[in-house]
Amino acid sequence: MSEEVSNESSGKFLSSPFYVLRGAIFLWKHKTLWKYAIAPILIGILVLAVSLGLSYYLIYYYVGGWLHSSFGTAWYWQILFYVVVVLAGLLVLVVSFLLLTIIAAAIAGPFNDMISEKTEELVTGKASNAPFSFNQMIKDISRGIWHSLRILGLYLGVLIPSLLLLLIPGIGFGLFGFVIGLLSSYLLAFEYLGYPMDRRRYTFKEKRAFVHSRMRSALGFGFGNFLWASIPIVNIMMIPAAAVGGTLLFLNLRGSAADHSEQSRTENS
Repeated sequence: MSEEVSNESSGKFLSSPFYVLRGAIFLWKHKTLWKYAIAPILIGILVLAVSLGLSYYLIYYYVGGWLHSSFGTAWYWQILFYVVVVLAGLLVLVVSFLLLTIIAAAIAGPFNDMISEKTEELVTGKASNAPFSFNQMIKDISRGIWHSLRILGLYLGVLIPSLLLLLIPGIGFGLFGFVIGLLSSYLLAFEYLGYPMDRRRYTFKEKRAFVHSRMRSALGFGFGNFLWASIPIVNIMMIPAAAVGGTLLFLNLRGSAADHSEQSRTENS
């Protein structure tokens, strides 16, 4: 049974953040998708355990130790010490959880792609009739993983230099938070909108052009992902929901008309 794809303007920034929740509702209503959601959640749990361990180690042994040696022993210094430790700890945790979401999404890419494919079939009522090819499957999976690794590399490439913003007195934390929020929103949108594009065998450049031409909606969707990715445990459960939501948003942004260039790309691959 197909579901109607709503016509939504690509400029509706305020509506696109809710596509993560729409994805969760869609996933809940369609129990046939649950079996595909198990693997991304299990991968997320494993990555979360590693992330929490590293975060605790960084906060307790490095951040805490360095701050303790930098403050005096007077009572007011001790109060300031605990305030800074809490803020630094929250910062490390938020960055860790965001990094967790991107890493988990990259590892779970093939499973998220299956969720995305089944979601598109439910929405459009059209099942893929392309003949199975093992070699093509390997190429498609490899391309998706490579694109995810490029996203992760870009995230780290901007994140590490951005740490220097924390050295700016007063406004450093705010500037760092803004940069990370904007970067995370963009890359999370790129990741989850990318699954239906991978099936159409978009190149990385073509995926970037699609996202940039619909930047407001993409950033709105990415911001919704960013908010959920900042919440422990919830961010794991939202990984498959984000894959569904990204597929729904892609179909709306792309429209129902067939793109002949996409069709020829698929036929010639």
